[in-house]
Amino acid sequence: MTRGLGTLAIALGILLLAGCSADAGAPTPGPSASGSQNGSAADDARPVLSPGTTAASGSFVGSGDVMGSVVVRVNDAGIFELVVDDLVVSDSAAVQFTLTADALSPDERCLDSDWRFGLGQADAGHDPAAQLVFPIGGSDGIGQGDLSFIREVVVTRAASGGAVDKSCPIPIVSHATLTWDTPDLRPGLSVADSGATTGAMGTVSLDSDDKPIAYTVAQGDTLAAVAERFGIALDDLFYLNPRRSPNPEDAQAFTGETLNLSRENR
Repeated sequence: MTRGLGTLAIALGILLLAGCSADAGAPTPGPSASGSQNGSAADDARPVLSPGTTAASGSFVGSGDVMGSVVVRVNDAGIFELVVDDLVVSDSAAVQFTLTADALSPDERCLDSDWRFGLGQADAGHDPAAQLVFPIGGSDGIGQGDLSFIREVVVTRAASGGAVDKSCPIPIVSHATLTWDTPDLRPGLSVADSGATTGAMGTVSLDSDDKPIAYTVAQGDTLAAVAERFGIALDDLFYLNPRRSPNPEDAQAFTGETLNLSRENR
């Protein structure tokens, strides 16, 4: 399916957020929590993206130092991968690729994100005719099989070993905003508050329509109880919080942390 990698040096995705590790998302659904939990879509009701599906696309913008296009697609193994085409780096220097969940302005010059995922690099003198392919993961985990919370592909200079500019530790050379074209991968997911209960005594934030959009964890809460309070599976709670630190799928609830309950704010 892929063309030659040229001079690509692949470094499999490493979650750069301190203390985090994640297995990158794939389009196949992960297992749901056991028990009756209204509002959680059954696994067999969730769409599955076929191999070869293009899930997102974008083009590099900015100063003109970097040109090219990107797509996120599903490979033959059912794994998401980033494909970079027609990459031109004006000074032929080595560059690195990073995914971020933050939306960036066209002239953004520094990456300061609470969630970022490093993929690898293109070596100095990369041949623009050689396609770059970076796998984004394993069988489940990151994004619970839906990467649409990732908004940008960022290009930075490859590490040179010099001193890091503390005011901007990750200078942006260019970036591509991803436009996603995927079906609803969690049909039927609906959040409704059934009221405080043992293990879910925290505070609920509502939108203008009085629908739950966030939950602040209280001391003694558990994620399983929080999920049950809102009528969803624990797997759905992880899905709604793909940027959760230190690990999206950490089963521990941390007193004071805010959990997202809104599909729109994912």
